[in-house]
Amino acid sequence: MEVQQHYGGEVEIIGIPGLSSDIGSMRDFAEATGTEGITHLVDVDGELWARFGVTSQRTYVFVNDDGSQRRSGYGSLPQDVEELLAM
Repeated sequence: MEVQQHYGGEVEIIGIPGLSSDIGSMRDFAEATGTEGITHLVDVDGELWARFGVTSQRTYVFVNDDGSQRRSGYGSLPQDVEELLAM
């Protein structure tokens, strides 16, 4: 994944597919989107989505070193990461 490669040790990208227990479909999605190189967590009951206030697919949650969070969706992941690192 381009963002993960570009920022290396500065940013950790983690994918959390929504409410599915079909690991095969998750793997297929990761392969199709070129995201198989990042960590993906299975969140069958939606606990992680709820914890981070995620209500729909393609939501980015940025968690800073101090635990503060910022949500973004349907934007450009590289641009959002740039803005977060500039803060």
